[in-house]
Amino acid sequence: MSIQAIDSYLSGVRPGFQSSKTDIGSAPTIIDFYNCKTSDHGLVDESTKVQLINYNYTTPNEYWEEKTFTACFDGGQSHGEWAGRKGDDLFFQIKAVNGTTSSGSGPTLSATRVHMW
Repeated sequence: MSIQAIDSYLSGVRPGFQSSKTDIGSAPTIIDFYNCKTSDHGLVDESTKVQLINYNYTTPNEYWEEKTFTACFDGGQSHGEWAGRKGDDLFFQIKAVNGTTSSGSGPTLSATRVHMW
């Protein structure tokens, strides 16, 4: 089995954004956002909700719990880890940015590096 990490970036994404799919094996999945910022930095409740999803071709997708990323909204790093998951064709979806779940308006999220492994 080959393990393929995602090493990318985010630029002005809103809730509903989905990463590329990757096969990273059956170990815990870790997602790190580096130099992460929102377009409306400075709010009291700055956070991003991220959900890990296992894409299934013949059955419904498996949705893992949402993690709240709170540590990267002044250009820092935020980290989420999903233990005990299985499957391949994993991707993540941004579920909310600073409490906003609308994909059509509201704050955006950017990170100079996203590492999923």
